[in-house]
Amino acid sequence: MASFNFKQKPHGVFRALLHAPVWVFRSRLGFLFGERIVMLEHRGRRSGKLRQTPLEVVRRRGDSFILCSGTGPNADWFRNIKATPALALWVGSRRHEVAQRFLPESEAATAFAGYEADHPRAAERLQALMGVGHDGTHDSRVQMVGKIPMVELRLRD
Repeated sequence: MASFNFKQKPHGVFRALLHAPVWVFRSRLGFLFGERIVMLEHRGRRSGKLRQTPLEVVRRRGDSFILCSGTGPNADWFRNIKATPALALWVGSRRHEVAQRFLPESEAATAFAGYEADHPRAAERLQALMGVGHDGTHDSRVQMVGKIPMVELRLRD
């Protein structure tokens, strides 16, 4: 099986594979992903162009979705929403305007602990791909999430 370096921008077939869900959401078929995959709508920090990025949900609490930058703080989508707040979040077949909040590391560590409990294999793969890990303690998790920052998006409508 091919290995991918998540510290570099994806390209080629892998990039196309990562962006395939965009076409599913645009076709109003996002419900096929349930609520585990959402699509973030944001503006490019340099181009100002509309961008759409499919992302996995770390935690959901009511109308609030926590997302992590699984490729680190330099992911384009993450840098874009730091420069200009996110426009919307597609959940299923619906587009919702959002308010965003970047999680402090302690809160992000707690959210990641919940993700690990709900999706242990996915959490293990993410940590392996990112080259990060922890010893099971909250303090160790706090250090780890410094490399995979998280944002909370609350639906406005």
